[in-house]
Amino acid sequence: MAFKGFGPLGQQFFRELGLNNGRAWFKEHRFEYEAELRDPAEAFIADLGDRLSGLYPDIRFDTRRNGAGSLMRINRDIRFSPDKRPYKENLGIIFWLGEGKKVESPAFYFHVDADRCFLYGGQHVFPKETLARYRASAADDASGRRLVAVLDKLDSQGFPCFEEPAYKRVPRDYAADHARADLLRYSGMGVARILEPAAILHPDLVTACADDALRMKPLVDWLLGIN
Repeated sequence: MAFKGFGPLGQQFFRELGLNNGRAWFKEHRFEYEAELRDPAEAFIADLGDRLSGLYPDIRFDTRRNGAGSLMRINRDIRFSPDKRPYKENLGIIFWLGEGKKVESPAFYFHVDADRCFLYGGQHVFPKETLARYRASAADDASGRRLVAVLDKLDSQGFPCFEEPAYKRVPRDYAADHARADLLRYSGMGVARILEPAAILHPDLVTACADDALRMKPLVDWLLGIN
């Protein structure tokens, strides 16, 4: 089934879930989640995944509902969390590259919650070995300058850096006044395009996201080079 747009009540569902995050309420309103969000998401995954395959033939995506595929489970793992809300208050879809964990790999990520919609391109979490290579590459004059140029161009095109520095100080193996000291404080790197809520209601969302992914490709390629 081709993607025809997310349902017009999808974001409203998340607003109400935020006020009633419990199993009884969700059971009563499950049909709204499935009709407005989950079912359109499966069509979106298939259609955008096919488009992204033109950029990256090995990109990974599928429509499994158990959390192993592109669609993130709406159920939260609360076993070891003090936050006992049983459901996530957002829709998350990921298209990832490489053999590592999908949340620790270069990826494109689509997000909808009560207030925001965006497409992200990058690597949200650097595993330990990748973090070391990221720092070395960011510190290197040639590859570091290339990363700065890519980020500056994306920012000028409406794709600002989505991440925040994870560390207060520059890692001790690097000079505190390094030319790219700010980049050395990150533990992940990515940019995002914020979407208007109305944009997610239309079939051409797939084309818009594919076009945005093409613009993000230089950053994703840089990240693939360190993985």
